Amino acid sequence: EQEGKEEAAAYDKYACFCKEQADEKLYAIEKSTAKVEKLDAKIEKLGAEITALDGEISDLGKEIDGLIEKMKTAKEQRDGEHAVFLGNLADADGAISACERALVALKESKGALGGKSELEAAAFAQIQAVASTLLGSDSGLSAMVAAGQPGKANVYKYHAND
Repeated sequence: EQEGKEEAAAYDKYACFCKEQADEKLYAIEKSTAKVEKLDAKIEKLGAEITALDGEISDLGKEIDGLIEKMKTAKEQRDGEHAVFLGNLADADGAISACERALVALKESKGALGGKSELEAAAFAQIQAVASTLLGSDSGLSAMVAAGQPGKANVYKYHAND
C-alpha cells in the first residue's frame, strides 16, 4: 500500500509536470501564432510599401532621365551661344585693333598731306574727262563733281538726336 501511495504521488507529480509542460507549450504556441500573424501582417504591409516605393523610384528615374536630357540640351545651346559670343568678341577685338591702327596711320600721314590736294584735283579732272568721253555726257558727273568739290575736304558735323 505504501508503494501504491508513492506510485500515486509520483503519478500525480508526473501528471502535474506533464500538464504544466502542455500548458507552457500551448501558451508558447498561441504566443508564437500571434507573433507569426503580426509578422505576416507586417511583411504584407512592408511588401506593399516596397511595391509603392519601387513605382516611385521608377517615376523618379524617368524624371531624372528627362532632367538630364534637358540639361544636355541646355548645355549644347549655351555652348553654341558661347561659340557665337567668342566669334563676335574676336570680331570686335579685330575691329577695335584695326581702328586703332587706322588712327595711328591717319595721325602719321596727316603731315604728309600738304600739297596733295592740287594733285588730287588734277587726277579728278582726268577721271572726269575720261568718264565724259566714255559716257558721252558729263551732266551727271558734273553734279557729282560739284557735290564732292575736289581739293576741299568735306566737313562733317555731328547732330545728336536730330
